[in-house]
Amino acid sequence: MKTSLKSIVALIALSSLTLASTHSLAGTASVAEIGLDKGQTLNLVLPVQSGPQNYSAGSLDITVNGTSFLAFCIDPFQYSSHTATTYNSYSDLSTLGSSVAGVVSNLYSESYASTIGNATNSAAFQLALWDLAKDDGVLTTGAVHTTSSTNSSVVAAANTMIYNAQHSTGSTQYSFNLYTNGTKQDYLVASVTAVPEPETYAMLLAGLGLMGFTVRRRTYKQA
Repeated sequence: MKTSLKSIVALIALSSLTLASTHSLAGTASVAEIGLDKGQTLNLVLPVQSGPQNYSAGSLDITVNGTSFLAFCIDPFQYSSHTATTYNSYSDLSTLGSSVAGVVSNLYSESYASTIGNATNSAAFQLALWDLAKDDGVLTTGAVHTTSSTNSSVVAAANTMIYNAQHSTGSTQYSFNLYTNGTKQDYLVASVTAVPEPETYAMLLAGLGLMGFTVRRRTYKQA
């Protein structure tokens, strides 16, 4: 019986490693930005250019291998590409580091739903995402910050989103696809986490079947 339990534990560990390997780098994709979906033009200071400028902030329409998605920019250091460009594709937030990944996940859980169809909230969410993912999480300091002429409603909403992301975890969980490029804006696409994918079910069933076979085999030998 002890041998059987050891086999089961080993198989579970192997299955966990197999599932984990399906995350992170998923390959490459052809990505292009179509344009701003909802948002506003805000007077901001961003790392792409010294001094305040009117940058478009909000949800974006992008294509990934020809299919359209709603996305947000997670990279205030580069300009967007409106022609199809090869991007690295990641199936989670692990490349951001655990602490940043956690707060970005919280931001989506707490505030992403409020951006749908809402220009003010979309601009605020983009500003909060830039600051949380790539700066100090404070809108008045650092490489990403507001100016005296930045829309006050957007600033107030962004501050609330930042606070909630830093102090709450929310109830809605999202899965993420991150697209990165060395010279162009990086994009983050989110979707509500649903039931496991068919591949996950297949691996789980295969693992359970192998576990059952191992137990039966051990029992038969002992008998």
